[in-house]
Amino acid sequence: MPRAIRGKNFSSNRALYIIFSSNGDDSGVLVQCDPSIKSIIVKIDSEDHAFIVEELDDQTLVVKENMMSILKMKLDEVSSRAACQRSDVDTGMQILKETQNNDESSSDD
Repeated sequence: MPRAIRGKNFSSNRALYIIFSSNGDDSGVLVQCDPSIKSIIVKIDSEDHAFIVEELDDQTLVVKENMMSILKMKLDEVSSRAACQRSDVDTGMQILKETQNNDESSSDD
């Protein structure tokens, strides 16, 4: 039977539970997050199944404690790529607006 020790996640002030397996397997961390973040974690884990111990519901899963730092790095990478893509889209939209404004001003002539 697993047992849990309650701790504190200092970055978000949420309770953090570390789950210890009674059979000596790796301990896990109970992670609660938005469903969108959970789906990203599940996608990351689908590559080599190195992170998730168990999915509990649409916002909660148990992640191997010794893999948390690597998982956080991978989430940061995904976040950075998404920010770059948003930036590229914003730049593209700005260029499109400038092109439209130039087309409108040249058609006025």
